[in-house]
Amino acid sequence: MDNIAIYALLLLAIIAGWVLGHFASAPGRLKTRSSNDIFADYFVGLNYLLNDEPDEAIDTFIKALEINSETIETHLALGALLRRRGKVDKAIQVHQDLLARPGLDHQFSESTRLQLAIDYISAGLLDRAERLLNDVLDEGGDGKWDALKHLLTIYQTEKDWDKAIQCSSALLNNSSFRKDDELRAAAAHYCCELADEWLRENQQKKAREQIKKAFAFDRKNVRASLLLAKIEQSAGNYEAAIKELTRIRNNNPEFISKLLGPLAECYEQLQKIPEYENLLTNILPDEPNVSVVLALSDLVTRRSGEEAAIEFLNDYLTKKPSLTGLVELLRMQIKKTNPEVKSNLNLLQQMIDKLLRRKSTYQCHHCGYETKNLYWMCPSCQKWDKIKPIPESGSSLYPP
Repeated sequence: MDNIAIYALLLLAIIAGWVLGHFASAPGRLKTRSSNDIFADYFVGLNYLLNDEPDEAIDTFIKALEINSETIETHLALGALLRRRGKVDKAIQVHQDLLARPGLDHQFSESTRLQLAIDYISAGLLDRAERLLNDVLDEGGDGKWDALKHLLTIYQTEKDWDKAIQCSSALLNNSSFRKDDELRAAAAHYCCELADEWLRENQQKKAREQIKKAFAFDRKNVRASLLLAKIEQSAGNYEAAIKELTRIRNNNPEFISKLLGPLAECYEQLQKIPEYENLLTNILPDEPNVSVVLALSDLVTRRSGEEAAIEFLNDYLTKKPSLTGLVELLRMQIKKTNPEVKSNLNLLQQMIDKLLRRKSTYQCHHCGYETKNLYWMCPSCQKWDKIKPIPESGSSLYPP
């Protein structure tokens, strides 16, 4: 039923386009096809539609609608509709036919090339799309901004980060895009991708240059700060690494679980573990994250023994129950119990572990995609910076 409604609307658009073209024509202009021919095609197409043969109906309707100055916009709309319905090959044909029309007005030529480029992107023909979009860009018309956006999609897909950064910079120079936070976040990640590549080649200076560019796009970018902290830590600049990690904690506290390992290592190297414990104790009331509790539990064990850690964990879990915290509490208590109770506790621990392994730990705030791994770009909706940790005590962002 939905398909019939869509194609019925398509039919109405085509007939409306033909009517406009027919009546807007000059009285003495020679018609290439008679009204009887067009309406004959109309009824043939309608018959295909009613018999649930939409492909044949579309072919007939396209044949019925001649290309002229009054029907170009209808053809553009028709091609876009075909693409959205998954008929990319037919959309390409419609737009190619339009582009081949001699004397096509520049405005329509630009719009047609943009639509054809989108068709090519949908079909995976990225080289063809890139050539068309660069032609539009070189002409410098109003369509150049749309061309840049589509080129950005291509370069991101091809992982050509340098060109993606160039496109982003050009767009951000336009006042209409200057405050686009998603564009700025994406540009920062393109720089981080290059920084990651340089770090794999042990080129820390070049990696720092890319991180600096990333901060120019988005100073609160978590990934850039993590990369900088990693560089500082590997260079022995532990205070600088702590400063960068603390910046993440202040701007993006939901990522606290990603910071605790590097923070612990830095404070360990500086022989300032009491300061680290004091830091965790101070932030726990504001961020009741179980990872902070477990890190504190480990420090209490090192300082005062397991009995003190068990008491600390038990006190916390009484106030804020947590499966992850319970597993750690069981792990510490099992070895202190008699064999009969130990067997039951081991079984309970295994069951909880199995439950936790099935649970997603990250979720996209845009589309709801869930995963156990942190992706800077959502594999589902292709948005940057939308995947965040799921609080253990909280519910899913998107109900099932």
